Amino acid sequence: MIKSRFDHELAKKIVRAVPLFAGFSDQQLSSLLEKSSVYAYDRDEVIMMAGEEARQMYIVLKGQVRVVDLTADGQERVMAFRHRGDCFGDVGLLDGKSDSATVIANEPCRVLLISKAVFDACFLEERDALLQVIAVLCGRLRESWLFHCIIGINDAESKIRATLSHYSKTLGVRDTDGVIINATLSHQSIADRVHITRETVSRVLRKMRNKHEIEMVGRRFKLLPLFFETYEKSDLFRALKADLDNHLEL
Repeated sequence: MIKSRFDHELAKKIVRAVPLFAGFSDQQLSSLLEKSSVYAYDRDEVIMMAGEEARQMYIVLKGQVRVVDLTADGQERVMAFRHRGDCFGDVGLLDGKSDSATVIANEPCRVLLISKAVFDACFLEERDALLQVIAVLCGRLRESWLFHCIIGINDAESKIRATLSHYSKTLGVRDTDGVIINATLSHQSIADRVHITRETVSRVLRKMRNKHEIEMVGRRFKLLPLFFETYEKSDLFRALKADLDNHLEL
């Protein structure tokens, strides 16, 4: 980890798109950035270790990080990926407890670090800001429960369809004839996320390409209309939707 420079206006644009800061004025965002620091991390460098005292929150400005649970023998169980514009570490600042997950750079990245003092000044005295925090936490709850359900599915192709569909909603950019997932998702990262092998992911994605359900735009997946038609007619789509709705009503 080294302290790094990052374009101020680009950083402001990225932070403004984070739901937590959606209601901030230009002046508030500039003040936040002036009081915070940007750091560069190399691939596989630990950004935040499980059990550490919560002293800051993080916003990904460039690159991708993975949220993992480390087993007793040092193996990683991938719980989530965070991309440009995603934040983490904020829950510990709210409840004063250490985080239960470790966050590692999945590729070279730049991350904005916001101290607890700055976080408290921004959020704990502003009702609208607190509502944004609640909205973000609810979104993470939905994602965690969704992938809990996906991992329990026995069919590998169904796991991959559900995963791509989810990322099309959270990271998707609509194109003239489909949706581009605006993040680099490797076959290995998908495999890690839903607990299957990389070879299985490659086989299923090749099948989807041959059926013209997906295509690649550079290193990004583009989901075509047939992908959504097939998925939304499936029993899996209806089951996941019902399961998620029922869980969040409890």
